[in-house]
Amino acid sequence: MDSSGFSRKLLASDLQVVRSKGWLSRRAPAFQDAILDLALARDFDAGAVLYRYGDPAEGLFFVVSGAVMITVPADDGQESVAHREQAGFWVGDLAALAEETRLVTLVATAPTRTLFVPMDRVAALVEATPRYYREFYALSHENMQTALRILANLAVARADHRLTLRLLHLDEQQGRRGAWIAISQEELAAMVAVSVPTLQRALRRLSEAGLTEHGYGKIRVLDRAALIAFCQA
Repeated sequence: MDSSGFSRKLLASDLQVVRSKGWLSRRAPAFQDAILDLALARDFDAGAVLYRYGDPAEGLFFVVSGAVMITVPADDGQESVAHREQAGFWVGDLAALAEETRLVTLVATAPTRTLFVPMDRVAALVEATPRYYREFYALSHENMQTALRILANLAVARADHRLTLRLLHLDEQQGRRGAWIAISQEELAAMVAVSVPTLQRALRRLSEAGLTEHGYGKIRVLDRAALIAFCQA
Protein backbone atom coordinates (compact mmCIF):
# COMPACT_ATOMS: atom_id res chain seq x y z
CA MET A 1 0.00 0.00 0.00
CA ASP A 2 1.16 3.51 -0.81
CA SER A 3 2.18 5.01 2.53
CA SER A 4 1.79 8.61 1.35
CA GLY A 5 -1.06 10.44 3.02
CA PHE A 6 -0.82 8.50 6.26
CA SER A 7 0.08 10.34 9.45
CA ARG A 8 1.33 9.10 12.79
CA LYS A 9 -0.38 12.06 14.45
CA LEU A 10 -3.78 11.11 15.82
CA LEU A 11 -6.15 13.89 16.81
CA ALA A 12 -7.91 14.04 20.16
CA SER A 13 -11.18 13.61 18.25
CA ASP A 14 -9.82 10.41 16.66
CA LEU A 15 -9.12 8.96 20.08
CA GLN A 16 -12.52 9.99 21.41
CA VAL A 17 -14.33 8.17 18.58
CA VAL A 18 -12.21 5.02 18.66
CA ARG A 19 -12.60 4.69 22.44
CA SER A 20 -16.37 5.21 22.34
CA LYS A 21 -17.56 3.38 19.19
CA GLY A 22 -17.03 -0.01 17.66
CA TRP A 23 -15.04 -3.14 18.43
CA LEU A 24 -11.99 -1.54 20.05
CA SER A 25 -14.11 0.52 22.46
CA ARG A 26 -15.30 -2.75 24.02
CA ARG A 27 -11.81 -4.13 24.58
CA ALA A 28 -9.60 -3.64 27.64
CA PRO A 29 -7.85 -0.24 27.97
CA ALA A 30 -4.39 -1.84 27.71
CA PHE A 31 -5.31 -3.44 24.39
CA GLN A 32 -6.82 -0.17 23.15
CA ASP A 33 -3.56 1.61 23.92
CA ALA A 34 -1.53 -1.09 22.19
CA ILE A 35 -3.56 -0.79 18.98
CA LEU A 36 -3.58 3.01 19.00
CA ASP A 37 0.20 3.02 19.34
CA LEU A 38 0.30 1.26 15.95
CA ALA A 39 -2.35 3.32 14.17
CA LEU A 40 -1.91 5.78 11.32
CA ALA A 41 -4.48 8.39 10.26
CA ARG A 42 -5.59 9.15 6.72
CA ASP A 43 -8.35 11.20 5.10
CA PHE A 44 -10.12 10.06 1.92
CA ASP A 45 -12.25 12.10 -0.47
CA ALA A 46 -15.72 10.95 -1.44
CA GLY A 47 -15.38 8.28 -4.10
CA ALA A 48 -11.85 7.29 -3.09
CA VAL A 49 -11.10 3.57 -2.98
CA LEU A 50 -9.55 2.42 0.30
CA TYR A 51 -8.84 -0.99 -1.18
CA ARG A 52 -10.07 -3.23 -3.98
CA TYR A 53 -11.11 -6.84 -4.25
CA GLY A 54 -7.97 -8.92 -4.76
CA ASP A 55 -5.57 -6.40 -3.21
CA PRO A 56 -3.03 -7.63 -0.65
CA ALA A 57 -4.48 -7.30 2.85
CA GLU A 58 -2.03 -4.99 4.55
CA GLY A 59 -3.99 -4.01 7.63
CA LEU A 60 -7.21 -2.95 9.34
CA PHE A 61 -9.21 0.22 8.77
CA PHE A 62 -11.37 2.10 11.28
CA VAL A 63 -13.88 4.73 10.15
CA VAL A 64 -13.53 7.81 12.38
CA SER A 65 -15.97 9.96 10.40
CA GLY A 66 -17.71 9.86 7.06
CA ALA A 67 -19.02 6.67 5.48
CA VAL A 68 -17.85 3.72 3.41
CA MET A 69 -19.55 1.37 0.99
CA ILE A 70 -18.67 -2.31 0.63
CA THR A 71 -19.05 -3.88 -2.80
CA VAL A 72 -18.53 -7.49 -3.85
CA PRO A 73 -17.91 -8.87 -7.34
CA ALA A 74 -20.53 -11.04 -9.00
CA ASP A 75 -19.66 -13.90 -11.34
CA ASP A 76 -20.17 -11.57 -14.32
CA GLY A 77 -17.55 -9.18 -12.96
CA GLN A 78 -20.02 -6.48 -11.94
CA GLU A 79 -19.73 -4.96 -8.47
CA SER A 80 -22.77 -5.22 -6.20
CA VAL A 81 -23.30 -2.98 -3.18
CA ALA A 82 -23.41 -5.22 -0.12
CA HIS A 83 -23.31 -2.83 2.81
CA ARG A 84 -22.70 0.68 4.04
CA GLU A 85 -21.07 1.72 7.31
CA GLN A 86 -19.98 4.86 9.09
CA ALA A 87 -18.12 6.01 12.22
CA GLY A 88 -17.22 3.13 14.52
CA PHE A 89 -16.71 0.52 11.81
CA TRP A 90 -13.64 -1.73 11.75
CA VAL A 91 -12.95 -3.67 8.56
CA GLY A 92 -10.23 -5.71 6.89
CA ASP A 93 -9.65 -8.20 9.67
CA LEU A 94 -10.52 -11.45 7.92
CA ALA A 95 -8.19 -11.18 4.92
CA ALA A 96 -5.44 -9.55 6.97
CA LEU A 97 -5.41 -12.20 9.70
CA ALA A 98 -5.58 -15.00 7.12
CA GLU A 99 -2.79 -13.34 5.08
CA GLU A 100 -5.02 -13.56 2.02
CA THR A 101 -6.20 -11.00 -0.53
CA ARG A 102 -9.17 -8.68 -0.01
CA LEU A 103 -12.60 -10.23 -0.50
CA VAL A 104 -14.43 -6.93 -1.05
CA THR A 105 -13.90 -3.40 -2.32
CA LEU A 106 -14.14 -0.54 0.17
CA VAL A 107 -15.08 2.93 -1.11
CA ALA A 108 -15.59 6.22 0.73
CA THR A 109 -19.06 7.60 -0.01
CA ALA A 110 -18.36 10.93 1.71
CA PRO A 111 -15.23 12.73 2.93
CA THR A 112 -13.97 10.09 5.34
CA ARG A 113 -11.32 10.02 8.04
CA THR A 114 -9.83 6.66 8.94
CA LEU A 115 -7.28 5.01 11.16
CA PHE A 116 -5.14 2.28 9.61
CA VAL A 117 -3.36 -0.42 11.60
CA PRO A 118 -0.64 -2.12 9.48
CA MET A 119 -0.73 -5.90 9.61
CA ASP A 120 3.02 -6.28 10.12
CA ARG A 121 2.67 -4.28 13.34
CA VAL A 122 -0.33 -6.35 14.41
CA ALA A 123 1.66 -9.53 13.79
CA ALA A 124 4.49 -8.28 15.99
CA LEU A 125 1.99 -7.32 18.69
CA VAL A 126 0.30 -10.72 18.86
CA GLU A 127 3.64 -12.51 18.68
CA ALA A 128 4.68 -10.61 21.79
CA THR A 129 1.28 -11.09 23.47
CA PRO A 130 -0.43 -14.19 22.01
CA ARG A 131 -3.64 -13.76 24.04
CA TYR A 132 -4.42 -10.70 21.90
CA TYR A 133 -5.44 -13.03 19.08
CA ARG A 134 -8.74 -13.51 20.92
CA GLU A 135 -9.44 -9.79 20.60
CA PHE A 136 -9.20 -10.02 16.81
CA TYR A 137 -11.42 -13.10 16.77
CA ALA A 138 -14.04 -10.94 18.51
CA LEU A 139 -13.83 -8.44 15.63
CA SER A 140 -14.21 -11.17 13.01
CA HIS A 141 -17.20 -12.52 14.97
CA GLU A 142 -18.87 -9.09 14.93
CA ASN A 143 -18.33 -8.65 11.21
CA MET A 144 -19.57 -12.17 10.48
CA GLN A 145 -22.76 -11.40 12.41
CA THR A 146 -23.30 -8.37 10.19
CA ALA A 147 -22.61 -10.34 7.00
CA LEU A 148 -25.06 -13.09 7.98
CA ARG A 149 -27.73 -10.53 8.81
CA ILE A 150 -27.30 -8.91 5.39
CA LEU A 151 -27.56 -12.30 3.66
CA ALA A 152 -30.68 -13.22 5.63
CA ASN A 153 -32.36 -9.91 4.81
CA LEU A 154 -31.53 -10.18 1.10
CA ALA A 155 -33.13 -13.63 1.04
CA VAL A 156 -36.51 -12.07 1.92
CA ALA A 157 -38.73 -12.33 -1.16
CA ARG A 158 -40.74 -9.10 -0.88
CA ALA A 159 -38.84 -6.01 -1.99
CA ASP A 160 -40.65 -3.71 0.45
CA HIS A 161 -39.74 -6.02 3.33
CA ARG A 162 -36.08 -6.08 2.23
CA LEU A 163 -36.12 -2.30 2.16
CA THR A 164 -37.69 -2.06 5.61
CA LEU A 165 -35.17 -4.48 7.11
CA ARG A 166 -32.29 -2.54 5.60
CA LEU A 167 -33.66 0.76 6.92
CA LEU A 168 -33.93 -0.73 10.41
CA HIS A 169 -30.32 -1.91 10.15
CA LEU A 170 -29.08 1.47 8.93
CA ASP A 171 -31.02 3.21 11.69
CA GLU A 172 -29.24 1.08 14.30
CA GLN A 173 -25.88 2.29 12.99
CA GLN A 174 -26.67 5.92 13.77
CA GLY A 175 -25.49 7.52 16.97
CA ARG A 176 -29.12 7.71 18.05
CA ARG A 177 -32.29 6.10 16.79
CA GLY A 178 -34.32 8.20 14.38
CA ALA A 179 -31.34 10.25 13.19
CA TRP A 180 -31.06 11.15 9.52
CA ILE A 181 -29.32 8.51 7.41
CA ALA A 182 -27.26 10.09 4.63
CA ILE A 183 -27.79 7.81 1.63
CA SER A 184 -28.81 8.25 -2.00
CA GLN A 185 -31.75 6.41 -3.51
CA GLU A 186 -29.41 4.80 -6.04
CA GLU A 187 -27.21 3.44 -3.26
CA LEU A 188 -30.17 2.22 -1.21
CA ALA A 189 -31.74 0.54 -4.26
CA ALA A 190 -28.51 -1.33 -4.93
CA MET A 191 -28.32 -2.48 -1.32
CA VAL A 192 -31.79 -4.05 -1.44
CA ALA A 193 -31.49 -5.33 -5.03
CA VAL A 194 -34.35 -3.35 -6.58
CA SER A 195 -34.65 -0.75 -9.31
CA VAL A 196 -34.77 2.91 -8.35
CA PRO A 197 -38.44 3.29 -9.47
CA THR A 198 -39.40 0.26 -7.34
CA LEU A 199 -37.54 1.76 -4.40
CA GLN A 200 -39.24 5.13 -4.86
CA ARG A 201 -42.70 3.54 -4.81
CA ALA A 202 -41.89 1.60 -1.65
CA LEU A 203 -40.43 4.67 0.05
CA ARG A 204 -43.50 6.70 -0.83
CA ARG A 205 -45.77 4.12 0.81
CA LEU A 206 -43.66 4.09 3.97
CA SER A 207 -43.64 7.88 4.10
CA GLU A 208 -47.40 8.16 3.55
CA ALA A 209 -47.92 5.69 6.42
CA GLY A 210 -45.84 7.91 8.70
CA LEU A 211 -43.12 5.30 9.18
CA THR A 212 -40.25 7.18 7.53
CA GLU A 213 -39.33 10.69 6.45
CA HIS A 214 -37.32 11.54 3.36
CA GLY A 215 -35.16 14.45 2.26
CA TYR A 216 -32.64 15.00 -0.51
CA GLY A 217 -30.01 12.29 -0.12
CA LYS A 218 -31.28 11.30 3.31
CA ILE A 219 -33.93 9.31 5.12
CA ARG A 220 -34.89 8.60 8.70
CA VAL A 221 -36.98 6.07 10.56
CA LEU A 222 -39.89 7.55 12.50
CA ASP A 223 -41.53 4.43 13.92
CA ARG A 224 -39.30 1.37 14.40
CA ALA A 225 -42.01 -0.71 16.05
CA ALA A 226 -44.38 -0.17 13.14
CA LEU A 227 -41.67 -1.03 10.62
CA ILE A 228 -40.91 -4.27 12.45
CA ALA A 229 -44.62 -5.11 12.54
CA PHE A 230 -44.84 -4.39 8.79
CA CYS A 231 -42.06 -6.92 8.11
CA GLN A 232 -43.83 -9.53 10.23
CA ALA A 233 -47.20 -9.07 8.55
